Amino acid sequence: MRPAFSASKPSPSGREKGRRKGGGGAAAEHLLTDQVLTLRTRLRDALALGLTKSDGHGAKTWQSTDAGIQSHVLKAVAAFVGSLSNEALRLALIKESISDVLLALEGILKTKNVSVLIQAADVSLKLVSSIGNSIRQYPILEMVSSLSCQLSAEQLRIAVPCASALTCILNSLVTARASTQAEIWVALEKTDAVASVISALQNYTHDVHPLNYLTEMISLLRSILWIWPSSRYHVWSNCNLMAKLAQYCLSAETTVAAKILKLYAALALCGNGAMILLKDEELICKVGDLMGRSHPIVTRIEALKLCQVLLRSSRGYNQLMASHYQPIVQGIIDAMSEIDESLLVTEGCRTALLALRYYGNHHRCFWSNSIDEVLYKILAGHCSSEHQTHQMRHGDLFNKDYKDIMNMHPYVWDILGYLAVHCNNEYLSVRKRKNSFLQALISCVCSLATDLTQRNSSTKFSKEDQEPALRAVLMMLLSPSQYIFSEASSKFLEVVVPLGDEYMNILMSSLESNATRNLTASFDCVKIMTNLMNLACLVIVQSNHSLSKRNAVDVLSTIIKECLHNHLYITRANIASHLQFCFDGSSCCYLTEEWEGENVLLFYGLMVLYNVLRKVSFVCIHCKKNLDAGIVCHDCREYYNEGFIRVLEHAFCQNLSPGPKSYIAHILSLFGLCGFPSKLGGKMRSALCDNELVDLELLLADGSSLSAHAAILSARCPKLLPSEKSLVRDGKSSDEWSRRSLYHVRMSDRVDSHALKKILEYAYTGFVTVDDDIVKPVKTLAKYCHLKSLREMLQKEQPRWNSDCPRYDLTAAVEPAEDSFSFAEAIRVPVGWEALNKLVQWFYSGELPRVPPDCRWKNMSAEEQLSRLKPYAELSSLAEFWFLEGVKEESLEVVASCLNSSTNASLDTISFAANLGQWELVDAAIGSVAHLYPRLRDSGQLEQLDEDVLNMLRAEYVRYLQHRGGSY
Repeated sequence: MRPAFSASKPSPSGREKGRRKGGGGAAAEHLLTDQVLTLRTRLRDALALGLTKSDGHGAKTWQSTDAGIQSHVLKAVAAFVGSLSNEALRLALIKESISDVLLALEGILKTKNVSVLIQAADVSLKLVSSIGNSIRQYPILEMVSSLSCQLSAEQLRIAVPCASALTCILNSLVTARASTQAEIWVALEKTDAVASVISALQNYTHDVHPLNYLTEMISLLRSILWIWPSSRYHVWSNCNLMAKLAQYCLSAETTVAAKILKLYAALALCGNGAMILLKDEELICKVGDLMGRSHPIVTRIEALKLCQVLLRSSRGYNQLMASHYQPIVQGIIDAMSEIDESLLVTEGCRTALLALRYYGNHHRCFWSNSIDEVLYKILAGHCSSEHQTHQMRHGDLFNKDYKDIMNMHPYVWDILGYLAVHCNNEYLSVRKRKNSFLQALISCVCSLATDLTQRNSSTKFSKEDQEPALRAVLMMLLSPSQYIFSEASSKFLEVVVPLGDEYMNILMSSLESNATRNLTASFDCVKIMTNLMNLACLVIVQSNHSLSKRNAVDVLSTIIKECLHNHLYITRANIASHLQFCFDGSSCCYLTEEWEGENVLLFYGLMVLYNVLRKVSFVCIHCKKNLDAGIVCHDCREYYNEGFIRVLEHAFCQNLSPGPKSYIAHILSLFGLCGFPSKLGGKMRSALCDNELVDLELLLADGSSLSAHAAILSARCPKLLPSEKSLVRDGKSSDEWSRRSLYHVRMSDRVDSHALKKILEYAYTGFVTVDDDIVKPVKTLAKYCHLKSLREMLQKEQPRWNSDCPRYDLTAAVEPAEDSFSFAEAIRVPVGWEALNKLVQWFYSGELPRVPPDCRWKNMSAEEQLSRLKPYAELSSLAEFWFLEGVKEESLEVVASCLNSSTNASLDTISFAANLGQWELVDAAIGSVAHLYPRLRDSGQLEQLDEDVLNMLRAEYVRYLQHRGGSY
């Protein structure tokens, strides 16, 4: 029999009244009204009917399965929660009640009574919506499980509010501790939450299900994908689901489209997921359309945010901007132009910042859409007009009362910098000489940057204002556009020149005192960075600076060495908060490193050093001997080689970003060491002196000749090869060369023999020493041969921003069968086809193809994983017999990284590698699976291993326990 519930209004208990009158409760007197206390008393009495301690002590649990009691409790909870203010939620008295409510809801949500479940789902949503992010203060693990179990409910009145409540809880976990997120993910996995949501989305039909069923499931899936990378594979690998989502995005109303865009953004945080999205041409066109002015602002913002995620990697960037840049650029410009909508302007600027990082046709599109005018209006606001542009300086902008867009200045300076560093005169021509806005922007940022250089400046700027402005000026001084360079340098010099040479020496002295202090002291990395940026600007624009080159080289060398040893370290994000918009979700699978690298001190230090060294008057910087070119004579090169040059050469082997590597290469070229050293290039040096297999002879005007291999030149320097019609055959042939002929190529009489030797050396090895007396002829021949990177180094040009480091590669020589180097018709190789394919790639590129240990790999079956790893075990075995230097080590690295990421195939790999006698691979595989030894032993999976391998596994497990302080 159900108990009779009194409908009369009970009065607050004496204990609760006491709390209101005195002690700690006095502060809550104005928050807890009689109504709240009455509802709390009613709630407490209702909870007492089912919330008990099962064993009389310890934690409370919900015990009642009576539908009447459950319904009564839910009504009391709804009334109580509805009466609470935000201030009341912070009180201990209320928190205690909410904890009890959560315990009750966890239990009630497990009932089989549909009407109670409907009521419980609605109350759960009401509770978590009221609590907001403070839900993290309570134990919510069981609540998550209870809600997740109801996602597959056939009753939509249960599934929809449970999904909404779960979304509210998960959204509060974005910034939670990793351990908390891990616990919640285990709960979601146990209840098949992702599978339930995917099923709901795949089975949705608009004529059967309400629209909010679709939108709530989309929102929930987005929250899961945003926080937990391992969930993304199950979405992007599901072709049916991806087709359904695309259909909803293309045909549904804008509110649905906006939610799907948010889901896509979370999915694209996985690099593989991003590529799946980018392959859908119709979808990407739709995204570009949704950025347009005809759509609601919220939809445009979500389209912009999706573009930001897609643009974060070079692969995504190339695919998106190659064929879709026009609607993307138009959408960005439209967003940036609506200065009344601050959120839209912000997301437009953020997207532009990512879209402009690399050179391409989209830059011309930005200029043709008057990006300079748009940027100026963001700074100046509604009152801007073309005739006012020359009157506006940075002080005026900072004093304007546009507080909502003041935080846009860093974005504007960064965008201006990228526009400048990738601009050429052709791009500016589309503006039809309407450069007044651009000129005003240059004047403004230079005025700001130079104001920052003055010690006694009356304007106070934060480092967040300082760094983007200085960086923009520096990038303008590196611009290929003569107009931008001239405008920026003249504006910069207007302020700097009156300061005299003293200022440059002050900067250098400050650097010296900071960089040479005791390492136990803390470095002022921000000050060092600012000084380096200022110094870089100064040495670029001032051809005759007063710096002592030897002293500058010593100081900068010290800074660079400390950076390479990580004693000096700072990232842009440490000092530029506007870059921290990307992305609070966890990225996975692949990302693109910034061209400048993470440590900007290293980058700016190398830039300053290069510009200090390259501006010399052809006098050796060490002994002052006159030179034809270069900066150091042959006699003094050894002095540098034994010190700093060796450090830079070693840095090539480190995992540096392209920007620092490019500047290192350009610095070394000033000492005559040109190119990018590589292992394969070093190995090919022997082929340069080997005449046994040559099939090409280059005839010089002085009667001398140089031998070469046509296959290598076709891959590395094809301009040295004339058309086949002009080749002259050598009639002589031997039995060995019955299918070959030696070709003669007569070179122009203007070709210097020493220069040609250097070009051949560079073609074969990717690295060459060029003495100062032959720089000019080598430079001329490099230009003819289209060896762009070598020519730029010899001409002392700045490295092009975001340019790739040339990679030594001979794969272009793989296809032509006539260029084979072997006498044999066939070579028998004791490996499978996959291993052979990887071996051929290693021969021609110097690197084994890798298996990325990403989400695709982690979700393969053990059999699939083993099939991917077998070739590397075979190559490791072959390397021992063929003395293939580096193949065994690279194979081991690939296998180890994969098995450390997923242990599915570890035992099979151990058995396969042991049969081949590859004990290093066995050790690596055992190391990845040792911690699972008890589970593997109990399951009988270890029976496939022989006794020796099993003993190795036991020993590794013992070491694992000892390291953790456990026992066997």
